[in-house]
Amino acid sequence: MLVLRRLADRLTEAAAVLVLLALLFSVVLGVVSRAMNEPVVWSDELARYLMVWLALIGWMLASRRRAHIRITVILDLLPGTGRRAVEALIQAGLVVFGALLTIDGLTLVERNLDIEAVSMPVPAALLYVPIVLAGIATGVQGLVQILELVLRDGAPTPAEGGEAIL
Repeated sequence: MLVLRRLADRLTEAAAVLVLLALLFSVVLGVVSRAMNEPVVWSDELARYLMVWLALIGWMLASRRRAHIRITVILDLLPGTGRRAVEALIQAGLVVFGALLTIDGLTLVERNLDIEAVSMPVPAALLYVPIVLAGIATGVQGLVQILELVLRDGAPTPAEGGEAIL
């Protein structure tokens, strides 16, 4: 299971790098082509699509590493059992949020499959695909966290900055 987690982490990180490089290429292409008075019309739209993808891949990475901002003042004051119960409730909420995000994302993808992007010959649905992926990743991450809380002895320890606790 640990090998699968590491593989998923590496693939997500690689996707983030590729999308970032493609975004950089698209923006530079747009700037250079405008400077040469021959604008590449699709570069702006591609940059917008890639920005959405990059933001949601970043969300997936931050969720996996538990690097999102969390205010744990009250959670840190609870004894082990209470802390685990509240943490499990928080993670259950994330599972529900992930499921809702996935369902709504799938609806958006379906509604935009037959609509073509303004300046590129691709479906507008591509803009919404990362919402589905982020919803799935959020739900799975929440389920894994709940399983770890149930299976682990002792109270959960807060994650260090950017450190994955799985």
